[in-house]
Amino acid sequence: MRAFCCAILIFGLAASAQVFHLSALDWSPDGTRLLLVTNFQLFLAEDESLRKLTPIYAETWTDWARFGSDEWFVFPSPLADGFGLWRGFLDGREPELLHRSEKPILWPTVSADGTKIAFVEDWNDLVILDLSRGEARTVLGGDWPKATPEFLPTGQALLFAGFWARDHEPNWEIFYLDLATLNLIQLTADLFFDWCPRISPDGLWIAFVSNRGGTGDIWIMPLFGDTPFPVTEDPWDDAFPAWSPDGSTLGYASFRLEGWEFRRTGTH
Repeated sequence: MRAFCCAILIFGLAASAQVFHLSALDWSPDGTRLLLVTNFQLFLAEDESLRKLTPIYAETWTDWARFGSDEWFVFPSPLADGFGLWRGFLDGREPELLHRSEKPILWPTVSADGTKIAFVEDWNDLVILDLSRGEARTVLGGDWPKATPEFLPTGQALLFAGFWARDHEPNWEIFYLDLATLNLIQLTADLFFDWCPRISPDGLWIAFVSNRGGTGDIWIMPLFGDTPFPVTEDPWDDAFPAWSPDGSTLGYASFRLEGWEFRRTGTH
């Protein structure tokens, strides 16, 4: 099962050796910086072609990173006795170890107010770390893989991708978890690969990756109800959506003939 999930994870996301492999890309909250992971190393991009890269923590191995603010970000990395969740700084300070676990820590993301981090532990458990208390709690378990959590702007709920069985055929779907009641709502139910949900700044729209149009494109749907619609429709693999601060633009990575590039598209 895990090998199958790993294969799905890199579907449409692995760049050719001509440029680089891209496992994560995020746009800073102020829209001025790009943070990415290529070949398991952290970089800042100096331009949207993703060709001029500045390494961050060059000796550190990771496969994911997300901004927590305009000045810091989070990422997972192995430790000698397990796995660590780290806060990295764009000013060059040494990274801060926030949490450690014997199990893999995957896809951390930060709440809008910067006080909590959600991540997946060992593929199956959704965990929230309260930075003020230093306490971690599992908010959703169960023997089915989960990935790419995303806080709503209010912090009241999480979106995430889950590898869920539908009519005995498991697929990656988008889910909503209310953190007060722990009620779970399935937002997509189809035969397609739905992945990496990102919520708009006003909390009303979800951008996500889907191959429902044939190739990996960026789609948008209302938080609850109605039919998703594409905002990219091209023969390329598009991934890692991220909203501009005012919600009028989506940034995303697109794998073109020349390799991965950062692109923008309107949302209206």
